[in-house]
Amino acid sequence: MQKTALLLFLGLSGYYICLSPSAIAGQGYTGEEIDSGLRILAVTTAWMKGHPVPPMIWSRHGPLPVLFDLPFLKLGKLFVSPDYVLSFQPGLVTAALVTVLFLWLRKLCSPGTSLFLALTAAFGTMLWPYAYISLETKQSFFIFLAGYLALAGRKVRSWPKLLFFAAVCGLAISLKATGIILWPVIAFLVFAQFRGEWSEQRSRVVAVVLTVTAIWLVSHWTTNLYWGPRGGGGQNLRPWLIDSPLQLFTNVIGLFGSPTKGLLVYAPILIAAIYAVPRAFREHRDIVVFALLVMGCTLGLLSLLASPADEVWGCRYLHLAIAPLMLCIGAAWPRFSWRIATPLVLLAIVGVAVSFLGAFYYYGVRDFAMTNAGQNTLEWITGDSVWSPVHFNAKLFRIWLLEPGNSPVLWTPSHIWVWAPPPDAPPWKSINLRDYCQPQSFMVRFWHIPKSGVVLRIFVVDVFSLVFGVLMLIWVTLRTVKEQRAERAREFNIDAKEACAV
Repeated sequence: MQKTALLLFLGLSGYYICLSPSAIAGQGYTGEEIDSGLRILAVTTAWMKGHPVPPMIWSRHGPLPVLFDLPFLKLGKLFVSPDYVLSFQPGLVTAALVTVLFLWLRKLCSPGTSLFLALTAAFGTMLWPYAYISLETKQSFFIFLAGYLALAGRKVRSWPKLLFFAAVCGLAISLKATGIILWPVIAFLVFAQFRGEWSEQRSRVVAVVLTVTAIWLVSHWTTNLYWGPRGGGGQNLRPWLIDSPLQLFTNVIGLFGSPTKGLLVYAPILIAAIYAVPRAFREHRDIVVFALLVMGCTLGLLSLLASPADEVWGCRYLHLAIAPLMLCIGAAWPRFSWRIATPLVLLAIVGVAVSFLGAFYYYGVRDFAMTNAGQNTLEWITGDSVWSPVHFNAKLFRIWLLEPGNSPVLWTPSHIWVWAPPPDAPPWKSINLRDYCQPQSFMVRFWHIPKSGVVLRIFVVDVFSLVFGVLMLIWVTLRTVKEQRAERAREFNIDAKEACAV
């Protein structure tokens, strides 16, 4: 199982990297984290050499998440650029997240079911686009890894493993400034880890709690170094809060079912979780409680925001709930029958199509188009069906694939007035979709273009990653088929022996 998991990680990493945009600075706030990371390296170098130390540059989530960027930034100084090498990181972290999901599923499900759900999570949900967008990947990985360490196997008792578990829990609530909302999740994991042994394991409980608290306090203090000069994090959040308690209800419904930003649109397989959660609760209560706490804590914060989604692909703040809910599906149906498998496969196919569109294009092209059309309000960005990210990217992909050339492709994002336009209403502005239809993947963009120098090196890395990733995933599939057959043979032998005994 461990070898299969390693091959899965390598295959996903290769496939994610081959479609990378080869740059990440334009993805959300990653640009400021790159600046902060490079300044950390500069400060360290100056201090070690006895040179004047430059002033520090802080990022909005503090230096803790930036520490994980430093090896990539340092390597990027030697190969192409820091921005280029760092663009690999979210793909590697996403591959690691899916691998942990696969390992956990294998403790609950058949080999075939485990691989199907893992690959569906990897390519049929928001995890695929965010392997390039980043932003949420680190926190999602650490909160799920904390759950795996606490619930997937035996209780942790050795001090090194216990301190590792505590560090993972601390990172899970500290890698983002809003991570403290997940403290009930960590509290439950600690409770599950020491349930029934509080008095005997008092010293270990104290050590875990102190470690988690220390990590969060350091993160909170360093985060304030960014937000303090800006009036404080709370002060900056206040304009984004709701002004009516009724929005709590509408926000929660919209986070799941909004046609433009709903989680079930961008991860259709999670529709099955509606039925899986109560079914899994009967035999795997801790797993379901863990998943619901992750979801509930996140919804608790998002429901308070006037706009619980932003311009990025899908509802990005629910990214961390995808792996736990996929686990619940596996816990509910550890072995698929045709009655169960058919709707899941159909949902997975739809999810792959949707996620492909999010991975193929940079989310910012829609924002550029809306700006040029004069329609870039937050309400239109998050709620206008005319500008649905899925439909818009589908238009771009169709033009790129079926209408090659340079001729303009005009599109007017018009709306329906009810029932007559207001006086002096300006006409809807047309935009040229040809300007936005180039994919973000470096390999795809430069496939037919003569290459040399740095462009050639990046292209070779991408092609190698594609071949390597596909071969690894084929190997994983073949091993899983073999394991599935072996498991069925064992079950048949057991049934035969029981029948003979009768």
